[in-house]
Amino acid sequence: MKYQFRAGELLKKKQPSQIGLEFTSLQRFELGMPVKIQSGPEEICFVVIRGVSGFDTGSVKDQASFRDMIYLPRNSNIQLYAVEPGSVVMAYGAPAHRDTKFAHIHFEEIDQNTHNHKEYGDALNNCHRDVWHYINDDFDACRLMMGLCRGDTGGWTSWPPHEHSEEKEEIYTYFNMGDAFGIQCVYEDMANPIIIALVREGDIISIPRGYHPNTGSPAGAISFIYCMVSKKPDDRKFMDLRIQKIYGETFK
Repeated sequence: MKYQFRAGELLKKKQPSQIGLEFTSLQRFELGMPVKIQSGPEEICFVVIRGVSGFDTGSVKDQASFRDMIYLPRNSNIQLYAVEPGSVVMAYGAPAHRDTKFAHIHFEEIDQNTHNHKEYGDALNNCHRDVWHYINDDFDACRLMMGLCRGDTGGWTSWPPHEHSEEKEEIYTYFNMGDAFGIQCVYEDMANPIIIALVREGDIISIPRGYHPNTGSPAGAISFIYCMVSKKPDDRKFMDLRIQKIYGETFK
């Protein structure tokens, strides 16, 4: 099974089975002509990873800037279009069993809210990072949990190593990294890892199970979208996880 994909491989929608997952779909939109999207039985989260995207749901028309997210409920329609040349939007879908509400989530609001913008880890252990929780435990969604993470230059994130395969599957999408690269590890058994990958701008790694720490290179910080999808509807707890015991029981 393939778990790493480059940006160009994501322009056609990837179904869960194509990326080794059970529930999460994925697509990259490099906006030129307007694109019309129907959510159908899925809830979808769109993330602007480059430029500015206009959007029109029929009842809401606005612009989403870099690092904004748009939450689209099931059985809904949206049109996306580029406001700036080269605008790029990532879309993450998961099955939805009930109706929810549309939301445009602005990065500036998340960034300034101490409930949503957290710092984890510490510089001493080279694992300090900023995490912005957009669709978190208390957001009205069925399965999706979404956010952004950025580490320090050359630093580790998702540390200490943890796994949550009983409750959730996950996708990391690397963006805003320029010419830097990172190393992504996914393993249950350190002697036989699922994948150890060099990741760059636009790449994704799907994480069906296992511990999944990563690190940036000295050339820059690792920066990624996390998309977690609950395997049970409405069972969405960010801290449902298990720490790899040899690295400590405390989540930092």
